[in-house]
Amino acid sequence: MIGRRQVLGTLALAGVPAAAVLPSAALARGRAEPVEVLTTHLANPDRSFRPTPGQRLVLRRDPSRAFDPAAIAVETEAGQRVGVVPPARAAVLSRLMDQGAPAHAEAAPGGRLRVFLTLG
Repeated sequence: MIGRRQVLGTLALAGVPAAAVLPSAALARGRAEPVEVLTTHLANPDRSFRPTPGQRLVLRRDPSRAFDPAAIAVETEAGQRVGVVPPARAAVLSRLMDQGAPAHAEAAPGGRLRVFLTLG
């Protein structure tokens, strides 16, 4: 599992101040707990997908997309692909996931996604 220092280092390399994305309470806790790091829209959505707010969604790296090597697919827990994290938002998140940071998303009202990382 990726440690807090690795997450903070990756964020710093990307020019993202950790204080901007990680609540101070999350930095102070010693136990691994999901932390919301991003709220965004679902890119290339499956128009038939009607999520329930709060529905847990799986984030899976999809580097096979030649035009977007940082691609992150969004799927239901049953494995149905429903879209991707927008490329502009996936760059840092994909690097954290590649380093072993567990990530998932939850559906939010208005077709939005809430993305969570678990920091250990």
